[in-house]
Amino acid sequence: MRTETPRRSFWRFSSPRRPSPDRSLPAPLSRRLAHATRQPSRRAYLVILLTVVVLILLRSTSRVKPSPTGNNFATALEDRTSPSSPSSLWAPFSLSTCVFGMPRHWAPCFAQRLANVLYAEELVYPDFQLREPYFPNNQQREVWRKFAQTDSEYRDRASLKEGWATYKGQHGQNFVFHDVSYKLRFGPDIWSSRSCTQKLVNTLPIEPTNRTTKDVLPTALIALAPEAFSFQHFLDRVTHIIVQGEHLHDGHDTYALTGRLGTRLVQQMWDKMGFPDERLIHSSKSIAADQLVFSCRALLVHPWLSLKTLELLGVGDRQTPAPQRNKVVYMSRSDGHALNGRHVVNEEEVLTAIRALLEERKLGEELVVFLEDAFDNIHDLFSWFKENALAIVGPHGGAMINHRWAHRDTFVLEFMPENRMAMMIHEEASMLSQTYAAIVVPPVTPDSFDLLLDVGQVVDLLRTHLGVVGAENPLRRSYYWEAKELGLDL
Repeated sequence: MRTETPRRSFWRFSSPRRPSPDRSLPAPLSRRLAHATRQPSRRAYLVILLTVVVLILLRSTSRVKPSPTGNNFATALEDRTSPSSPSSLWAPFSLSTCVFGMPRHWAPCFAQRLANVLYAEELVYPDFQLREPYFPNNQQREVWRKFAQTDSEYRDRASLKEGWATYKGQHGQNFVFHDVSYKLRFGPDIWSSRSCTQKLVNTLPIEPTNRTTKDVLPTALIALAPEAFSFQHFLDRVTHIIVQGEHLHDGHDTYALTGRLGTRLVQQMWDKMGFPDERLIHSSKSIAADQLVFSCRALLVHPWLSLKTLELLGVGDRQTPAPQRNKVVYMSRSDGHALNGRHVVNEEEVLTAIRALLEERKLGEELVVFLEDAFDNIHDLFSWFKENALAIVGPHGGAMINHRWAHRDTFVLEFMPENRMAMMIHEEASMLSQTYAAIVVPPVTPDSFDLLLDVGQVVDLLRTHLGVVGAENPLRRSYYWEAKELGLDL
């Protein structure tokens, strides 16, 4: 009768003690037993060796670090949003899974055609409406309406009907790539159709890196918007890129690729939003990163982006009463530094009339002419406007953007020539629940942008709106169904 080793011992992953061959057995049977007892040991060694090789390969080919929420990007937007913040009412809806019926160009589905994508989300922004401006007369209102109906850029995002501009169907896209490089294919800061926030911005500059790539950043954000160095375009473009991608990185080791060094206030705002000077990369042609956040498909106009920007900059509370607000702040373009004209040729007459109105009101109000150099840092600038500004008045230009730091009941009065109209201040002021009015006049000469104002119109608008608290909110939700039970009122 022949004796054999049980078959189950052949599949053990530990090495069993090898029994000594039984000298009493025939030689062929003894050799078979010895061979059988060596097989488990060889298999075990082979499994261990293969496991070690796989672990080494995984370690060498993947440098991806955990995301701020432990790789759970899908809930990051909600996790990083405070329900009590003003911006939370306007937060977009994030879709991160490609499902049946989803358009192929939406981020989760489009990402399936890209390499090295960790995460992709389509941001569906809530629709909203903005009230059209107040005007001194119907003639100027019609000039403004004609521009709103014919300007291609404005019509792309808004439609005007019955005194309200409706913004609907707006989407943004975010992608997080791993182990990639970004190779700039055009000059930074230029007005390229492929720049961030522009319609043709694309992911073509993003390519997988190899294991020999040097100088790899842990996390990077692309922020190559036109004229990102300027105060105006940092605020209306770069901040939107930062805000839209803010929940997809932890900020502690994130770098930003942007254009040339910004102005003094711009660099301070970068720092306030989580990017100190040492983590800003200016005008570089190429970078490589373990993780790359691509939030360049960010909107230009939406309440969530505007309100969230203020919160990141520390200007979140704009509703607490400030009884000392008594300054009418005039933004002059006659100091010799302003480009592209838009000088008010009878500015002294306008200022004299405003002072006379404030004296007539006997409320302790004061007219001040804004001087940017009077503020050493953005904290002082923001605080002063928030605590003092009752109205912001002046011709269209970058200085008017400072209305953002003021209280939500602030009155904003903008002067524009008919041949150089813009919607930026109206849209931003209205999204921040400030009362906005415009005076639109023909230019002094056909080839200039300078303005000659009717002083009476300036005074009448100030008399009507200055210091009014709790006026009708110029911002409201937009939805096809309008039943009161839906709670569309803010």
